[in-house]
Amino acid sequence: MAAPLLTLGRDDRDAILTPSMLALSGAMLCAMSSFYLLLSAVPAHAASLGGDIAAGFATGALMTSTIAGEIAAPRFIAHIGRRRSLVLALLLMAAPCLISFSSFLPLVLIGCLARGLGLGVLLVAACGLATLLAPANRRAEALGIYGLASALPAILCVPLGPWVLTQVDAGPIAILAMSLPLAAMACVALLPRIGQPADDDPQTRTVPSLRLAAWPAVALAIGAILVGATITFLPLAHPEADQGTIMLALFMQGLAAAVARWLAGRPIDRHGPQSAAIGGVALVVLSALCLALPGSVAIVIGAALSGLAFGVLQAATLTQLLARATPSQVDGAGALWNGAYDAGLGIGGISFGALATGIGFDASFVLAGLALAVIAILTFRYFEAR
Repeated sequence: MAAPLLTLGRDDRDAILTPSMLALSGAMLCAMSSFYLLLSAVPAHAASLGGDIAAGFATGALMTSTIAGEIAAPRFIAHIGRRRSLVLALLLMAAPCLISFSSFLPLVLIGCLARGLGLGVLLVAACGLATLLAPANRRAEALGIYGLASALPAILCVPLGPWVLTQVDAGPIAILAMSLPLAAMACVALLPRIGQPADDDPQTRTVPSLRLAAWPAVALAIGAILVGATITFLPLAHPEADQGTIMLALFMQGLAAAVARWLAGRPIDRHGPQSAAIGGVALVVLSALCLALPGSVAIVIGAALSGLAFGVLQAATLTQLLARATPSQVDGAGALWNGAYDAGLGIGGISFGALATGIGFDASFVLAGLALAVIAILTFRYFEAR
């Protein structure tokens, strides 16, 4: 076993900043930088080829194949192993970058499908590996480091992609986006070989039961729904705010989510994830009500609170879900968690827009906050309280 770079506990088994965890974090930092660099740049390019509907197709293809990859990943990992799954996922994220800025729209969409499939497998395989590398008594804290490496690229690369596209030719962006997953492979080569958990019954390679998984999955989705609605509609919901205020609010949302997920780890390890999950849901409701108010201060505070809530919920729900999974269910639990994350973002973007069309944005934020509170209470009482 590799020696830890830094020991924070009284025993070597308590170390979280080990070479293996740092290598995995480095791989995720590179891979997610590639993903987020193209996340907004490719739809902008697609729009130049086929209008707004083409941009929607690009994002839709990417997210649909991501969820498909997450669903298929556990069985895939069981068949070919975790390291090979990581390498194949990174190749699927790298190679399509060469056609991501093609002048032929179907090629662009094919590239989005392939990158999304690779991303889905990567997220599940890496999440499972991070769980296996983390010491049981500091799991949330260790996963916070992994989560921070995955989240930082979103803060830096999402606004960078469209800006670079207007400053330089698409070719250098495609090459950079392709080289980052390839660099991640060097980090994968440093990871230890960890075998699959032994299981007498192959049917146990599933996800935790609905009774155990419903609350953490729904709680995470609740946080993701508000974030998805905010990212998609904040400029339209607050036309009185200038562009600088909107950019600041979205930046604070992303930063708060990343930092909260990291810092929440130690308290969750010490006191358990349940109170953190309940507090995160309460913050979601409070931030939704805040976003319904006019004015720049309310917008920035509301966005920051939604990011804070989402970060806490990511840390708490992942820890809770993994604690309820058997060793053979780790990848299934990771797939369920990532699926709830992506589905929540999509539901937030779609359902909030439909709601706002009928009653307006301010009322939609209020109604969304109340509806999410009701969903949380009913889910907790029916599944968790029992």
